[in-house]
Amino acid sequence: MSSTPMRILVTAQAFAVSGVAFRDKLGKLGCTVVDSEAWGPLTLDRLIDQARDCDAIVAATDPYCQAAFDALPRLKLVARCGIGVDSVDLASASAHGILVTNVPDAMTDAVADYCMGLLLSIARHIHIGYECMQAGGWAEYPGVELRGKTLGLVGFGRLGQAVASRALGFGLKLAVHDPWMQASIESGKLDSEWVALADRIRWVDLSELLEGSDFVSIHAPNTPQTKHMIDRRAFEKMRKTAYLINTARGALVDPAALIEAVRKGQIAGAAMDVYEQEPLPVDDPLRSAPNLLLTPHNAFNSREAAVRMSQGCYEPILDILEGRIPKSVCNPEVLRSDSLRVKQWTL
Repeated sequence: MSSTPMRILVTAQAFAVSGVAFRDKLGKLGCTVVDSEAWGPLTLDRLIDQARDCDAIVAATDPYCQAAFDALPRLKLVARCGIGVDSVDLASASAHGILVTNVPDAMTDAVADYCMGLLLSIARHIHIGYECMQAGGWAEYPGVELRGKTLGLVGFGRLGQAVASRALGFGLKLAVHDPWMQASIESGKLDSEWVALADRIRWVDLSELLEGSDFVSIHAPNTPQTKHMIDRRAFEKMRKTAYLINTARGALVDPAALIEAVRKGQIAGAAMDVYEQEPLPVDDPLRSAPNLLLTPHNAFNSREAAVRMSQGCYEPILDILEGRIPKSVCNPEVLRSDSLRVKQWTL
């Protein structure tokens, strides 16, 4: 193990709250762990100001861009406390010799449970009944049963599969759009329970999924190709009785098109946990649009998931200190680069 102490900045609130045990372990290894003055996402200036003397960051969705890396010559590791790394310029991180890791499995069950909770709430109007009772009222809100309805899953990675396994228990039919996963499962290249259950899934293109689903749940990654993949044309294809659920990334849905769709009755409604701008501004028109169930990006937020995320940020720091290549490196090309900054700690 290296005798060089590491100074670690924490901008992810989840680690500060649920990673106490792992923080203590880092302290016993000689590391200095410092909490951010405010929890992320931080502004670029605030990030740079606090991270100047840091070797690693347990990171929220702060702006890890070229300007940040240029200003942080000591930084060697960005350990994202979560799955998504769209706030990190991976190419720039690699050019600067900085490792980037994430925690791909920590939140799968939490998000899948939450997604089904949103689906049940919009199907049976549970949230509307709650609002009625809070206001002192008493009324009936007829909903729809799930058995026999079709759930369209846009994306069939870890989260899509976890939602699918839950949905089958409710008697939902599954329509799935994910060409890469479809090819992997049908060819037998993917060692997965879904190979055996392939007859219970109908693989379709996106248009067919939108046209034939009673519920559409998004589980695609946030890339330039998927930005606003659910747009005005997509809503025009959906059934008037259909609901949209998004627990993936806000950028996948065009918010103006969503507002137009619910106001015109093109769809029955939507449940959203993620937004292009977070926190969602107080005066954002989504807040006043009809038939929307909005929650403040909490699908990931279970106690168990927070502990797993904290462990997933602690482990790459420990790996570096003990001379191992961390798991879940998001920019593996940096491992072959002469600019890799972490070499001083390897055995």
